[in-house]
Amino acid sequence: MKTLKKNVFIGPLPPPLGGVAVINQSFQSLNYSGYTNLVFDTSNKNNREDLYKGLPWQNIFNEYKKVKKLKGFIKKNHPDVANVFMTSGYSIIRDFFYLRLLKANKIPVVVHFHSKKKGEFALSPKRIKLVGKLLKKYADKIILLSEDHYNYFSNYFDQRQCEIIENFVDYNSFNNIIENKTDDFLFVGRLSKEKGFFDLLKASAELNKKGELFKINVVGIAPNSQVQNEVEDFVKINNLQEVIHFHGLKFGDEKLKLFKKSKILISPSHFENSPVVLKEGIAAKMAIIASDIEANKNILQGKNNYSFHQVKNPKDITMVMEDLLNNPITVLEHCKASEKIKDYDNEIARKKLERILNNICL
Repeated sequence: MKTLKKNVFIGPLPPPLGGVAVINQSFQSLNYSGYTNLVFDTSNKNNREDLYKGLPWQNIFNEYKKVKKLKGFIKKNHPDVANVFMTSGYSIIRDFFYLRLLKANKIPVVVHFHSKKKGEFALSPKRIKLVGKLLKKYADKIILLSEDHYNYFSNYFDQRQCEIIENFVDYNSFNNIIENKTDDFLFVGRLSKEKGFFDLLKASAELNKKGELFKINVVGIAPNSQVQNEVEDFVKINNLQEVIHFHGLKFGDEKLKLFKKSKILISPSHFENSPVVLKEGIAAKMAIIASDIEANKNILQGKNNYSFHQVKNPKDITMVMEDLLNNPITVLEHCKASEKIKDYDNEIARKKLERILNNICL
């Protein structure tokens, strides 16, 4: 019997709810021929985690302990190859200690670089050049999320290291019958200003005042208790208790059920990287309302399944939501357009990563 190689995934897993954690989990769920999957979870396991705050000095000791823990993990499990999920936030400092440790143990590394193109710690011109030098030293391959990301980061990284694997979903798990959908809107993500959730609240209040009948399912929680209180106060003041249905953090079948029964995914985020939630909405055969930011346009333009609204503009969100509520035929057409899109199925990603693993594990 052929011995399977050990393939370890190093990165966050839910909670908290976030795109990197979701896609890390998705990669782990795939069956790679010739490999058995191991997991090293880097999450702090906090349901509430503010990803936009400054350098968390109080957590430095905890991050150091994770590096020590990974050292013990390697000694115990002897992985043959590693997938490291990196972002361009402050955690990248810790992640380079991971890479250095893996290099010292002669373990080939695939870095999954989940980064925006601007606005985060590692993305100043000097820092991103340094990141490129360090990745050339410590990584065997770098996974980027789209052709757009490749065109940008290949200016700083060694192009021979770079490959593209778009965020993906398991289409089978989201499968449903469009005509059986019962609920209007679904929002999935942190209940934060950056995700556009307060814009959505304002738009919902305006629609409610107009007497529109609608329901929004909300999956996610606020990044901290102060923001949670702001959300709850707004809902009470504007009498949205019967409109907005909070489900908290949901995973697995509970999350899938909400996707399957909702007609319209709404994603009003102020900025994104390569949002997997849009691809989940497509797999769930949903119509999509999204902010007109570059990351959303890169996924949706030309798909005939969406309506854009102007980012940070609650009035524009109101108009788009109202238009779809009053035009069920348009919603149905958008849902059917999503049904035809098969670009983001997990089998495409599995084949690409398996090929990469085979090439660096020779």
